[in-house]
Amino acid sequence: MSQLQNLSATINKLDREANAGKSATYFQIAELSYNSPVRVVIEPHAIARQSYMGHLVLENLGKIADALVSDSDLHSIDYDILEDIRGLARPVGKQVKSATLIFNAHTLELTETVALRIDKALAVEDECDGAIEGMLEQINIHQGANTFHIFPNVGPRKVTCHFPSRLYDDAVAAVGRRVEVGGLLRFRSGASFPHQIAVTQIDAFPPESELPDWDDVRGRAPNATGELSSEAFVRELRDGWR
Repeated sequence: MSQLQNLSATINKLDREANAGKSATYFQIAELSYNSPVRVVIEPHAIARQSYMGHLVLENLGKIADALVSDSDLHSIDYDILEDIRGLARPVGKQVKSATLIFNAHTLELTETVALRIDKALAVEDECDGAIEGMLEQINIHQGANTFHIFPNVGPRKVTCHFPSRLYDDAVAAVGRRVEVGGLLRFRSGASFPHQIAVTQIDAFPPESELPDWDDVRGRAPNATGELSSEAFVRELRDGWR
């Protein structure tokens, strides 16, 4: 069950990546054998009113599988996806004798070597205090997980944020809003941007609908230009840059 949960987490993350952050596919167990070795066959199906993304999920999983069994750099692969695949590989040789993923033309043996490669790719090389802005989405508070993701406009595509219980209300209230998250930023080896934040502060920006427009600010500072007309005031400002 633990293996299936990690596999489910992996393919569901790939599904959301293929569909702009929204789930488009559900994965149904088509066959199940309890004989040793256990064999589980999973089929992808499109969610109602969503485009079929199953082929992209398998295509991207294939690219990850190729990278894991070669000398390819793993730093471009999403941190959370690698963690889930590590969860698949770690029991091999311990609680599980062997584990194999077969999909399309790919066969991925989940070995101890694969787990060690992922360990190296996920190693935290640097930590520093800082802050980052982005949209707060995909919150998980189940059984005290206390994580959410932010999606910045620049820099990393996604950052995983772990927050303490004291920030529970702030995190829930900020879902779907633009925020600045402060805390301890963690960087993978060779990475230019953080992949994870141990959150100490969440500041949510007002929704766009609550921000003032030009009509709201008109006439707010009637004496801002002093005795000068608006045209003369602007002309003087421009002269100041010469």
